[in-house]
Amino acid sequence: MKHEDLRVERVLAFSRLLLALTSLAVWLIHPAGVATHYRVGLFLLLAYAVASLVLLMQLQMGGEPSAKFVLAAQVNDVGWPALLCLFAEASNSVFFVLFLFAMIAAAFRWGFVETMATAIISVALLLFQAIMVAHGPLVLRHPLFASIQPARLLMRCGFVLMAGCLLGFLAESEKELRAEIALTNRLLHLARIGNRFAVALQNILCELAQVFQGGPVFEVVAQSSTGRAFRWEVLPSSAHPTAQVQEIPPADKDSEMMWDYPHTFFMKRENGDSKTSITALDEEGRRLDPAQVRHLEMPVPGTESVLVVSHEMGRDWCGRFVLMNAKLGRDREHELRFVQNVMQQVAPALYSVYLFQGFRSRVGVTERARVARELHDTAIQSLISIEMQVDVLRRRASGDSRLASELERIQELLRHEVLNLRELMQTMRPVDIGPHQLLDFIAELVERFSRDTGVAVRFISELQEVTLPAATCRELARVVQESLVNIRKHSGAQSAVVRFGTQDGLWKLVINDDGNGFPFAGRFTLKELDGLRRGPAVIKERVRAVGGDMVIESTPGHGSRLEITIPQKGYEAYG
Repeated sequence: MKHEDLRVERVLAFSRLLLALTSLAVWLIHPAGVATHYRVGLFLLLAYAVASLVLLMQLQMGGEPSAKFVLAAQVNDVGWPALLCLFAEASNSVFFVLFLFAMIAAAFRWGFVETMATAIISVALLLFQAIMVAHGPLVLRHPLFASIQPARLLMRCGFVLMAGCLLGFLAESEKELRAEIALTNRLLHLARIGNRFAVALQNILCELAQVFQGGPVFEVVAQSSTGRAFRWEVLPSSAHPTAQVQEIPPADKDSEMMWDYPHTFFMKRENGDSKTSITALDEEGRRLDPAQVRHLEMPVPGTESVLVVSHEMGRDWCGRFVLMNAKLGRDREHELRFVQNVMQQVAPALYSVYLFQGFRSRVGVTERARVARELHDTAIQSLISIEMQVDVLRRRASGDSRLASELERIQELLRHEVLNLRELMQTMRPVDIGPHQLLDFIAELVERFSRDTGVAVRFISELQEVTLPAATCRELARVVQESLVNIRKHSGAQSAVVRFGTQDGLWKLVINDDGNGFPFAGRFTLKELDGLRRGPAVIKERVRAVGGDMVIESTPGHGSRLEITIPQKGYEAYG
C-alpha cells in the first residue's frame, strides 16, 4: 500500500510541475490581467513552478510520502490557484482550472468525501474573492479587479462542485474496487491448494472478521446429497484461534441454516432495544423491500448485530458465512454487495481445497493399504519363517545352554518385531467403519491384541448401539489402537480394561491398565497436558480433531487411566 501511495504522489508531482510550467507559458503569451499585475502574476507562477519542483525532488529523494507531506501538497494545490485568481481578471480567469487539478489530486489520494471537501473549499475561496472585490475594504479592493459577473461566477462554482462530485464518485468506486480485489486476493492466497481445509477456512473466517470488526464468526454448510449440516466456528479474539466443527442435529438444521432469511443481510438492534433494522439483498445483489423482511427476528440470540452471506461450494454444498457483532458503515447496501461479491469468488477456491484434501486423503489411504499388504505378504511372513527356524535350532541345541539361551533371545526379538510390524500394518490400514461397526471393531481389536501379546485385556460396552458420526468412530478406533500399542511398548501391564459408554450427555471411552503408568503423577486435563508438554501426542491430536476432552490419571508403578469424553451432539473430524 505504501508503494502505491508513492506511485500516486509521483504521478501527481510530475503533473503538477507540468501544469505550473504550462500556466507560466500561458501568462507569458497572454497575461490574464492588467499591465500593473503582470510582474506579480509572473512572480506567483514562477513560485508555483518552484514549489512544484521542490515537492517532486522531495519525493525523489525522501522515499515514502508521510501524512504531513500529503497534506502540505494538497494545501499547495488549493492555495496557488486562490492566489493567482486574485491577480487575474476574475470574470475571465483561466486559473480556476487549477482547482480542478486539486480535486483530481484529492480523488487520486482519498475518496468522495475528501474530493467534495476540496471542491467546497475551492468554491468558498472563489466566492470570498468576489465578496472582497465587491464589498471588501478599499485596501483589499485596490489591487483586485472590481468587475464581477455573478452569472459566470455561479457557473464556475457550479462546475467546480459538479467536477468534485463526479471525480469523488469515480474515486470512491475505484477505491472500493481495489479494496475488493485486494481482499479477494488475500483470501484466495489463504485458500491456496495444499493447505488443510480446516486451516484455510479458519484463516478466511478470521480475515473477514477483522475486516468487518466483528466476532465470533462461523460458517454453516449443508450437504444436499446426504442431508447433513455442519457448523465451523472460530473465536478471532482468542490468542490461538482454531476452527471447531460440529455436526448440526437434524432438528436444528433449518434454524442454523436460516432457510427463511434472505440470501445476504445485515441485522442490528437499535439502541439496545428489541427492535431491529435489517438491510437485505437477493442472490443477484438487488436490495429487498424492507416490508418483505421486517418480520424477521435476530437469528443469533444474544448478539447486537449479525452479518450473513450465503454462497455455494460446488453442486453438493451450500453455506452461510455468519459474523456476529459486525460493524458496517452508513451505506450498508453497498457494503453487503461488497462482501457478497468477495464470497462468490472465494467459495469456489475454498471448495477446491476441500476436494483436493479429499483426493489426497484417498490417495494416502490407498498407498498405506498397499504398503500394509506388502508388509503382511513379505516382511511379516519372512520374519515368522525365520523365527520358526530359530526355534528349531534352539531345540536342537539343548545340549549347549549358552547357544540355546542366545537363540531364545533372538527368537524373542523376532517375535517382538513381528508384533511391531503387525501393529504398524494395522495402523496403516484404512479404518472404514461407522457407528454400527464401532463396538464390534473395538471388541475384535482388543481380542486380537490380547491373543498376540498375552496381556489380559477386556472390552466392556455399556451400549448396544452407537449414533456417533462415522469420522468420529474412526478416530475413536484409532485412539484405542494407539492406546493398546502404548500399553504393550511402555507400560509393562499384565491386564487392562477398555470401557465405552455414556455419561451426562457425553460419549465416554475409558482405558485402564495396571502397568508402570506415565512418567508423572496426578490427574491432568487435555489443556493441562498441553501446557506441561506431556501425554501421548497422537491421542491428544485425535481427541482434539473430534472436539472432545481427555483426562489422564497416572500413578507411577501402579498403572494409569485414560478417559476421553465427546459431546453427544457429535463433532465431525475434517482437515
